[in-house]
Amino acid sequence: MFKIIASDGKEYGPIAVEVLRKWLAEGRVNRQTQVQAEGAAEWKPLGQVPGFLEPTDASGGPPVIGASAPPTGGGVNVIIPYKNMRALVAYYLAVFSLIPFIGIPLGLGGFVLGILGWRFRSRHPEAGGAVHAWIGIILGGLCGFGYLALVLFGIFAASQRH
Repeated sequence: MFKIIASDGKEYGPIAVEVLRKWLAEGRVNRQTQVQAEGAAEWKPLGQVPGFLEPTDASGGPPVIGASAPPTGGGVNVIIPYKNMRALVAYYLAVFSLIPFIGIPLGLGGFVLGILGWRFRSRHPEAGGAVHAWIGIILGGLCGFGYLALVLFGIFAASQRH
C-alpha cells in the first residue's frame, strides 16, 4: 500500500500496488510522482520504488490525477475541425459563396475567416482545419472578389452607356 502526492499537492491513499500500476499505465501518475510506502517515513519518486524501476511512463511531467490521455488531434477533428471554428465556418462560407450576388459577402467572409483559421491552426496544430482554411481563402477569395469585380464592371459599363 502507498500514499501519493498528486500535482494538486494533495495526498491520496492508501493505494494498492495494482491500482498504482494501473494509474501509471493510464498516465494518471508517472515515475516522478512522490510516493510513500506504508510504514515508511520518507517520500520518494515512484521510479525509485522496487517494482516500478522500469521506465513505463515516458511523459516525465507532473502527476495528473483523474485526467485521461491527452488528445491526439485525430478522429473526427480531421474531417470536421470543430477545434478550429474559424476554418470550419470559412469552408462553409466559401462553398455557399458560389451562389451569385450573395456570394460577395459570403466569399469575403470566408476569405477573412480562412486567414484567421490558418493563423489559429499555425499556433495550435492540434486544432486542425488547414484544408478548410485554405478552401475558405482560395474559393471564398475567388468568388467574393470575382463577383465583386463583375458587379463593379457591370456598374461601370452601365454608366458608360448613357
